[in-house]
Amino acid sequence: MPDANAPDPEEAGEQPAEKALTVLREWNGYAPTAAEKQDLDSELDRRLARVTDR
Repeated sequence: MPDANAPDPEEAGEQPAEKALTVLREWNGYAPTAAEKQDLDSELDRRLARVTDR
């Protein structure tokens, strides 16, 4: 059930992942390249596939 107090994603502007990256970049300079993002996405996909195959 959606949280009635949660902002509408379309009205909220940034998506959660984009907001997290913005916060991390401001906090500690974290700014992955496109290749690093792709590597992280691939690793996440691999791990998710491994646990959902069980």
